[in-house]
Amino acid sequence: MNLAWIPNSLTMGNLLLGFISVVVASQNSFQAYSIAGFLILGAALLDGFDGPVARALKVSSRLGAELDSLADCIAFGVAPGYLAYKAYLSGICFPGVTLPLLGTPLDFGIFIASLFPICAAYRLARFNVNSDPNSFSGLPSPAAGVVMALVPVSFGAIIHSELIYKMIFAVFYIITALLMVSTVRYAKPKPSFITNLNRIKLLVFIVGIILLLIFFKKLSVFIVIALYILSGIYSFIIQFIQDHRY
Repeated sequence: MNLAWIPNSLTMGNLLLGFISVVVASQNSFQAYSIAGFLILGAALLDGFDGPVARALKVSSRLGAELDSLADCIAFGVAPGYLAYKAYLSGICFPGVTLPLLGTPLDFGIFIASLFPICAAYRLARFNVNSDPNSFSGLPSPAAGVVMALVPVSFGAIIHSELIYKMIFAVFYIITALLMVSTVRYAKPKPSFITNLNRIKLLVFIVGIILLLIFFKKLSVFIVIALYILSGIYSFIIQFIQDHRY
């Protein structure tokens, strides 16, 4: 019996949740935006299981890998981009600039939002043809999609209420999108990380997680993903300084 349908079903579930996220985000309320964000988080959870399940069942295939990339493009490219547009980027118009023939104001927020699915698609295509088993070249699209999904979940309408917050979000959004197609190296999370820690380091790690949950609560996951994003930038800067020291 071919068991490939099991990991492929998880992959299709990933795509399905991404599509539902887009539909939910179109409802124009911050409650809907939060739900859409949680759906992207659910897609990331399924995305994290399909590969290990395929390897455990020994049914890994090129078809499954390509299907995974297509699903990721929807769940972590299109869905976060549409969510960001509806929640924070829509309505960026300039006086006198209209759409040809229609005469309606041209919303430049559409072009900013479109950067995310474009970069995610390129990132995934590049990964399919040239990947390193030890690290990622560019920010992984699931991490990028998750951090965008966490913005409405963690901050709600706060960003939408002030222009300065929307501007900060737009810059953060653009940087995150461009990091996907950059050559900045990111470490691959490994399950053996926890088991390789000695007792003292493991205790410090657990205490750190507990303190993070106590003091930051729903911001905890956002902070962890944001630190992961910053880790790649930090490593890139250090490497750049070392390479150009003399």
